[in-house]
Amino acid sequence: MNDDAAAFVGLHHVRLPVSDVMRSRDWYIDVLGFEPCLSVESEDRVVRVVVDHPSGLALGLHYEPALAQALRGFCSIALSVGTDEDLTRWCTRLDTLGVGHSAPTQGHLGWYVEVPDPDGLVIELHTTGQPSADEA
Repeated sequence: MNDDAAAFVGLHHVRLPVSDVMRSRDWYIDVLGFEPCLSVESEDRVVRVVVDHPSGLALGLHYEPALAQALRGFCSIALSVGTDEDLTRWCTRLDTLGVGHSAPTQGHLGWYVEVPDPDGLVIELHTTGQPSADEA
């Protein structure tokens, strides 16, 4: 693409539907290392929060229980964790926290572990290695 005005400079944020904003906020903070950034309240509840990760990724967690239920089991985000060794360290961390996850699985774009969030949305922790032509 040669049009500089149409270039992307990065990912701004990802929005996820959740059934309990504060429960999800705490999970993303405690399990994945995000930090609280912003809360928006309606008359009787927090309806969305933004959490930031030191890597630069921001997540918007929005009170949308029907959408969260509809996406249960769907991989919404794949987070790069680095090498196979880094993925093993993540599995150890998840085990220590008592957080369920899949076994490491080899995919088309490297190894990954699936971690369901409190609503069952799947977050993949993924290695950064790219496949060779022999693996395709």
